[in-house]
Amino acid sequence: MLFLYISLFIFLAFVGFQTLYILIPLFKNEKKNRLPSAVKHRFSVLVPAYNEEKVIGHCVFGFRQLNYEHAELIIINDGSTDNTMDYLRVLLDLEAVSQPFSQKLPHEIIRGYYRSSKFSNVYVIDKYNGGKADSLNAGINFSQHDLVVTLDADSILAPDSLMEMNENFQDEKVIACGGNVLITQGFSGGSLRELRPTFNINGVIRFQFLQYLTAFYLHKRAQAALGAITVIAGAFGAFRREVLFQIGGFRKTIGEDMDITLKLHKRIKENNQNERIAFEPHAICYTECPGTLKDMFKQRVRWQKAFIDCLFYYKDCYFRKFTARFSIFFLIDQFIIGTLNAFPVVIAPFVLLFYKSHFILLVLLGLGAVFLFTYQSLTTIVVSSMHGVVFRKRDIVKILAFLPFEIFIFRMINLSFVVYGTLSYFGKPKTWDKMERTGVVSWKEV
Repeated sequence: MLFLYISLFIFLAFVGFQTLYILIPLFKNEKKNRLPSAVKHRFSVLVPAYNEEKVIGHCVFGFRQLNYEHAELIIINDGSTDNTMDYLRVLLDLEAVSQPFSQKLPHEIIRGYYRSSKFSNVYVIDKYNGGKADSLNAGINFSQHDLVVTLDADSILAPDSLMEMNENFQDEKVIACGGNVLITQGFSGGSLRELRPTFNINGVIRFQFLQYLTAFYLHKRAQAALGAITVIAGAFGAFRREVLFQIGGFRKTIGEDMDITLKLHKRIKENNQNERIAFEPHAICYTECPGTLKDMFKQRVRWQKAFIDCLFYYKDCYFRKFTARFSIFFLIDQFIIGTLNAFPVVIAPFVLLFYKSHFILLVLLGLGAVFLFTYQSLTTIVVSSMHGVVFRKRDIVKILAFLPFEIFIFRMINLSFVVYGTLSYFGKPKTWDKMERTGVVSWKEV
C-alpha cells in the first residue's frame, strides 16, 4: 500500500512538472524584452582536451567560422597520452609565448604556453593531467576577456552562437548563460551554415537526439524562465570571468558543470536574487553523442554519479542557501522524479506479481505517463521548428513511428542506467569511463 501512495505522489508531481515543461516553452519568447546589443563583449573560449585528437580539429574549425571577431580560443591540453598535442602543433603551427597569467585559481603545473602563428587569437596551454575542472581553472587564469565560454573538445560552435550569447550579457544581472547543445549526428548538409535535421540515424542516436531536443528546447527554457535552471551544460556555457574568480572556479568533481551551476545559485541567493542564470536557445553548438549502448551507459552513469555527488555535497543548502524555487526543482524534479522514481518503475513488473489487485491502477498511471511522454515529444517537434530545427515530413513520420520504441524500450534502458549510476556512486564515486568518439561528421567543410 505504501508503494502505491508513493507512486501516486511521484506521478502527480511528474504531471505537474511535465505540464510546466510543455506549456512555458510554447509561449516563451526569450527575445521579447531583451536589451539591444550596445556592447560587444569579448569572449575567451576554453576547451579542455584529454586525448581528443579525433575531434579537436572540428572544434577549431567551428571557432574559425564564427560571425564574431571579439573572441579568443584557448585549448588546454590536459596531459593527453595520445597525439592531441602533436596534432595541435601541426594544425595551428604553434609558437611558445609568455603572457600575463593570473594565479587566482589552483591547477596542475603548466608545461608551456603557445600561440598559433596561423590564427593570432588561438592559444594552447600544455599542462600535466588534473581533470576537466583543473583544466578549466587554468584556462580561466590564462584568459584575458570579461566573458568565459566553456566548450567540450567535440563541440562545434554555430556561426552566430557567440553573437546570441552577447545579447544575453547586455543585462548586467545575467552572470551566466547556458548554450543550446544539439547532436552532431542528427544533422546533415553541405556546410556548417546549411545544416538540416535528419532522422536517418541508428536507434541509440535517435533516442539521444530527441532527448537533447526536449531537454534544451523545453526543459531548460522553462527552468530558465522560472529561475531554476539546474545545470549549464559543460558542452557549451558562458560565464562572467570575475564571478568565476569570486566563487573559486571549478571544483574537482565528476560533474563540474552541475557543480558550478549550484555555486552560482548560492551566489544568487546571497545577493538577494539580484542576479540570474539565462539560457539562450539560439546560441547553438553541435556535439557528438555516444553511438552505442555501451558508450551511452558510460556517459549516463557518469552523469548520474555527478548528480548524486552534488546532491550530497550541497545537502545543507536547500531552501537555505538556494532559493525555494530552485530547491523544489532540484529535489522534486531532478531527485524524486528523475532518480528515486527510476527504482519503483524498474521493479514495477515484480510488484505486480505480489499486488495483482492494484494492477488496473498501476496500468492507468503507466498509460498517463505514456500520454505525457507522447505529447511532450510532439511539443518538442513544434517548439524545435519554431527555433529553426525543422524536420522534413518523412522524418516526422519516422519520429512518430519511433516513439513507441523510445518510450517503452530506450527510456526503460535509460532508467536502468540511472539505477546503476546511483548505486555505483556509493562504491566508486569518482570513476569516469571516457566514451569513444569517432570524430565522423557528414558535413563537407569539416
